[in-house]
Amino acid sequence: MNIQRTCEAASDPQDQDTSEDQEQSVYQEQKVSWLELFFDLIFVVAFDQLAKRLGQSPDAASLLHFGLLFVAVWWAWAGNSTFAARYGNETRTYRWGTLAQIVSLGMIALTLRGDLMDTGSAFALAYGVNRAIQATLYVTVSRHGPAAAAFAGRMALSFGTAAALWLLSALLPGGSAAQLGLWCAALTLDVLTPVFIRNHSRHALPHEGHLPERVGLLQIIALGEIVTEIVGGSRQQKLDAVNLVPALAAIITAVALWRLYFDQARALPLLGARVERRAGRMLAWLYGHLPFTLAVVVLSVGLGQGLAAAGSADAAGDQRMVGASLALALLTLAFLRWNSLRLTRLLYVDRSLPALVLGAALAVGLIFVDLDTRGTHLAVATLTVTLALFVAADPVTRRLGQLEEAIMERLAEGDQPESVEEATRQEPAA
Repeated sequence: MNIQRTCEAASDPQDQDTSEDQEQSVYQEQKVSWLELFFDLIFVVAFDQLAKRLGQSPDAASLLHFGLLFVAVWWAWAGNSTFAARYGNETRTYRWGTLAQIVSLGMIALTLRGDLMDTGSAFALAYGVNRAIQATLYVTVSRHGPAAAAFAGRMALSFGTAAALWLLSALLPGGSAAQLGLWCAALTLDVLTPVFIRNHSRHALPHEGHLPERVGLLQIIALGEIVTEIVGGSRQQKLDAVNLVPALAAIITAVALWRLYFDQARALPLLGARVERRAGRMLAWLYGHLPFTLAVVVLSVGLGQGLAAAGSADAAGDQRMVGASLALALLTLAFLRWNSLRLTRLLYVDRSLPALVLGAALAVGLIFVDLDTRGTHLAVATLTVTLALFVAADPVTRRLGQLEEAIMERLAEGDQPESVEEATRQEPAA
């Protein structure tokens, strides 16, 4: 069940931007729109471009550039998704702003694969325009009263300042230290601003059903990149049993990671933020998805390159990439589970959290074990499938889902609980 806090509309009936400073009135469903799906599909191209960029030159410098570009791309997605979850996705302002952002993201995706010496300035220009559009969206919301200005006004200022830094960096030599320094400064400002002003966001908490759905769609896009890279890597080899076995194992790994992610009670931290009127756990949940998405895309490169380089000396480097990225993905899943568990009294009886941490340690061990491509892919598939089955069978996993549903039911009935424990006090144990 998806629920949304709706407020009285703005004066223009054709552009019903919600007002932060008004009180909660009704709860209703907020579905992901066709426009949002179109927006998210741009990231299929962006992730593919980033994966190919890393696969062409997986050295330390390239990995750093990949990480910087990935954070920028992910943050462009997060900015649009959280705005829609905060203020609705049916307003005229949001629709036109999102269409403009799609154009800018198309240009961003176009510049991701090239050498930064050649494309750095074009990327900075396109990204600066994207940030300026996001700042404009928050400016329109900040006019709806003092409470709106307290949060949206500060967000607009942050995005506007970051946009200026990006546009300024476009004037510098592509890939230079000065340009990359401005990019880091702009991204740091963007990412930390919601954390520093979180106490002003209690009237603009994201929709408890809409944002997890958008985040889940992005993870599906990232997991789909594993299949894309597997198909690409397999083209370099004969389609015989020797090469089909590791390819099949890699696809099974993608399915197991899907199960591990979607078995989580994904809306619980947002529901906790709604009940407690604090954004800290929600931000931890949202930001925790950045390393998970990054790890999945890097894992896709390692698996695909491992197939392409099967039997060569390069396969060892791909094995290290696979082990490190899988460890990061599992650690992030452990963090997301811990973030949900700390809202409840189930933390000390949960078995899946230590299992995920142990799984991450075993994934790190793959870095130091000498295996061929088939051995690496089979080991990864065995580990992820075992963890997926273990987490699915854990009673705490089912209990977290029940708690999530219980809180949603109470909010949907117009009953505002004072805490997560109070909201679920009468729920029977699993």
